[in-house]
Amino acid sequence: MHTQPTAESRWSAGVFLAFFVSLMVGWLTLMSVFDFPDILRAAPEARFTLFQAREAIIVPAYYALALSSALQLFMAVAMYRLVGKSGLLDLSALAAGVAGGIFQMLGFFRWVILIPALSRALAAGEMPADTVFAFERFANTYLGMTVGEHLGSLLVGLWMLCLGVRLVREAHWGKALAWLALASALALLLTSLENLGPGFAWIGVLTAALWGLYLTWVLLMAVAFLSRRAPGTGWWIFGGLFYLGNVLPSFL
Repeated sequence: MHTQPTAESRWSAGVFLAFFVSLMVGWLTLMSVFDFPDILRAAPEARFTLFQAREAIIVPAYYALALSSALQLFMAVAMYRLVGKSGLLDLSALAAGVAGGIFQMLGFFRWVILIPALSRALAAGEMPADTVFAFERFANTYLGMTVGEHLGSLLVGLWMLCLGVRLVREAHWGKALAWLALASALALLLTSLENLGPGFAWIGVLTAALWGLYLTWVLLMAVAFLSRRAPGTGWWIFGGLFYLGNVLPSFL
């Protein structure tokens, strides 16, 4: 069923598109100048050397990623407004979506404030190098891998799982978006396991493929909000090409 876009649906579409753009800009910039995300598994000395050389580009790129995480909170609210009926499933989805965005923000913002402060302290000789690297290693392990990557991905995955179940039941703008939401949920839940031990390290190879599902869903949901109907075949083809364009280079 097609209805005219409302002010609320246009606002929701804008939030989803802003999330998509800010995450893509930050991600692609860091991939090109910071060897992201592989650099996060390197030694602290290697991260600091590269960070100090390209800080003027890296910090704004991480700010863009942090902004996308902040927008995740508003996306959770927008989806609650679309499907929410104040039931336990809908409230659980809202809570998970908001918490996931907060945890991811904490992970990304360390590169905006904490790491530059440590970098300046190291350059000025205010702190011994071993102390700086120890603080950075702790921040990377706790704020990055534990809070941002594990808990953030876990909770956003749970948000998508609850949403997918609701969307399948209600069929808002077609079943295809609902099933893509469920597939994205499973992908995000899988990525959340990467940092739980060496036995899960292989998941890192699939990061682009797994997160690509979620980004494709976000893009198509923005289209759905803007048009107030299920995305047409052309948009699904575009979404498929976007997914392949982001995934295939990571395996080449």
